Amino acid sequence: MRLKFALCFLKTYPIYLLILILAFVACKGTKTAARKKNHVIEHPLNEADQSAFDAAFYEGNKQMVLSNHTEAIKQFKKCVILNQKNDATLYLLAKEYNASRQYNLSLPYAQQSVKINDQNIWYQLLVADNLKHTDQNLEAAKTLENIADKFKVNESYYFDAAESYIVSKKFNDALHCLDKLEKTAGVNEDISFKKVDLFLRLSKKDQAINELQKLMVAFPTRTRYQVALAEIYFGFKEEIKAMEMLKQVLANQPNMPEAHLLLANIYRINGENEKSFLELKLVFANPDADIKQKLEILSSFLPLLEHNSSLRAHTLELAGLLVIAHPSDDAGNMLYADILYHVERYQEAKVYYLKALNTNKTNFNLSRNLIQCEEQLNQYEEALKHATEALEAFPNQAIFYYYKAHAEFLLKDFTAALSTSKTGFEMGSENTSLLIQLLSILADAGNELKNYVVSDDAFDKILALDPNNLETLNNYSYYLSLRRVKLDMAEKMSKKTLDIDPNNASYLDTYGWILYQQEKYADAKIFIEKALALDPANNVLFEHLGDVSFQLNETELAMTYWKKAKENGNISPGLQKKINSKKLTD
Repeated sequence: MRLKFALCFLKTYPIYLLILILAFVACKGTKTAARKKNHVIEHPLNEADQSAFDAAFYEGNKQMVLSNHTEAIKQFKKCVILNQKNDATLYLLAKEYNASRQYNLSLPYAQQSVKINDQNIWYQLLVADNLKHTDQNLEAAKTLENIADKFKVNESYYFDAAESYIVSKKFNDALHCLDKLEKTAGVNEDISFKKVDLFLRLSKKDQAINELQKLMVAFPTRTRYQVALAEIYFGFKEEIKAMEMLKQVLANQPNMPEAHLLLANIYRINGENEKSFLELKLVFANPDADIKQKLEILSSFLPLLEHNSSLRAHTLELAGLLVIAHPSDDAGNMLYADILYHVERYQEAKVYYLKALNTNKTNFNLSRNLIQCEEQLNQYEEALKHATEALEAFPNQAIFYYYKAHAEFLLKDFTAALSTSKTGFEMGSENTSLLIQLLSILADAGNELKNYVVSDDAFDKILALDPNNLETLNNYSYYLSLRRVKLDMAEKMSKKTLDIDPNNASYLDTYGWILYQQEKYADAKIFIEKALALDPANNVLFEHLGDVSFQLNETELAMTYWKKAKENGNISPGLQKKINSKKLTD
């Protein structure tokens, strides 16, 4: 009969309500009479207060189970107000404050629960957690050590106490905790290595060595302890002992990566770079060696490659060994590609970017680097393809709108470039430089489409962001001169570029051409000749100089310049007409 009732009850009510009701009954049973706990006398509540307490306690537990921390806190505070001597409700209130990361508020309630009942381990653990989260690490360490001493239910509390002592720079206290732990747990790698670290911080070399030797006796087959000992010898400038230890290790385990890495480091510090490199080659060719260490080593080389040809060659060789040993590792393939890109081996870099991308299509940096590589190779159709794919994975990243618009523009799809750059700019970015690049494409695409309203507006927006943007000042003024509009404005912008960079051939030509459109031919010739002196192979400058010479009635000289423009590769139809007719044509 009782079993049948129980099954019926479980079907009727959710399980969490059953738990709450049982907790509620248990709590209620403790309130019916005064009781003695840790010498604190708890007085029974009157009937009205007990009823209010019961209702708040029930509701608080319900909200706690539902993870409604704010409401649970509200209900448990009601309980505490009604009865400040109930350790359970103090603990539950502290626990909910802790769960909502209000550690300063949680701590005093947790401490009060311990004062009332110091036999509950959970109360004390909550105190320790709150102390750590409020940067009271020394007190947290003492609390954790006390828990481990008193309850003896979990030896790891000594380790946790040691960690908090270390944060507080109390290294000897940390060692004391670890010694206690070792007495119960036995010789243990985690404990011993933590002690080694502490002894080294205290400059106690002999004790650190003893700890490692203790591990070597306990675990004679684990040669990594010998490598660690060699590292200590080397750290204290006992290089002969370090090398002897490493020779012993490699005699038994010739492929041990840790031993070869330490040897490589010793050789490097001693200036024996070729020996160091040979040791690294053994590590990088070993598929069992930790790839994270390999990646860290290669990454540390990257900033140094530009000015060190020997290191550049070594880095490329090591990276090649890495991708052979770990062919499916995305990070390895991507780093090798980055190194190849860095040394301008773009086609090879692309192969490894694509290899990484095949298994990791949602890596932002990978997609960006691949597209940059394709731009360096002038592979704009492929750059467009991958930029479009990147936008599917990262639809809110303006940088990929830029790459897409840039490729579209260079492929002469000006309508698409205008639309893409406009969308990218409207997407917005905290990167002002990126916004300017998008607006530049928008301006240039608008100009190509003869949509001058859009083009001029984009240029104006760039100058609002960066009034001294030389490229914009030059291009904007040049486009206006070609249209023969706002020439005074164009002249001021162009003059500004020369004030900032007076020896730029492009800026000199633009300024000269604006003067030409203003029919200031003699002045125009001076600036275009300066431009040609700086850039003597520029076929556009020869054509411009021919036009100016013709306007100055120097027809033969004009013909000479026009012909030189053609000889240097200028293929514009207008140029050929000038040569054929020996005069300017529209």
